[in-house]
Amino acid sequence: MSNIDAEKLFGVSGLVAVITGGGSGIGLMMAKALALNGASKVFIVGRRKEVLENAAKESPHGNIVPIVGDVTSKDSLKSIADRIKSEIGFINVLIANSGIGGPQSSSVTKESSLEDFQSTMWNMDFADYTNTFVVNTSAVWFSVVAFLHLLDAGNKKGNVVQKSQVVATSSIGGFNRMVPGGYPYGQSKAAVTHLMKQLATNLVPYEIRANVIAPGRKHTHSSGV
Repeated sequence: MSNIDAEKLFGVSGLVAVITGGGSGIGLMMAKALALNGASKVFIVGRRKEVLENAAKESPHGNIVPIVGDVTSKDSLKSIADRIKSEIGFINVLIANSGIGGPQSSSVTKESSLEDFQSTMWNMDFADYTNTFVVNTSAVWFSVVAFLHLLDAGNKKGNVVQKSQVVATSSIGGFNRMVPGGYPYGQSKAAVTHLMKQLATNLVPYEIRANVIAPGRKHTHSSGV
């Protein structure tokens, strides 16, 4: 019966994780959950040094490690991966959690005219629209790519019973035809969900798992709720 023992199935003792956007919100919740339940190292990545350092203090075990970095920069991602390779040599889990809300807008109503809708959408800044995809979608893709060799090394290390995996934070907004959080936000999160479906298939030969979570509305820095 040991093969269905909850501790073996879901235990994180000795696990090494990287969480982008791990300094606040859902990312910090995940970092604390791993750190407090026996993870060896939880590297949290973000752009705000003070936020990361304060987050690291929330684990009494000293196993949350802050790394300042920019997930929208391939050079920065490579630097982060190189540092972790130098320090520990492998990881077991990558959680691609960084995200932004993007330009805010709402669904059309019975009172909305087509002209109103067109005007509102046309006045949306092009750069703000595309930047939502840069952070919420492109950065997820390149974060995964940057750490594949370390995930492979985690499988070879065999320090935990589970195979290495990547997890991305999508959103219920990616499934919602209404627009509670802005059009580009929902579109970018739908893209993340499909991105992870593709990885779940294409990483099979390398024994690296890929999963996606789609949280509902939650009070976080990025959600503005």
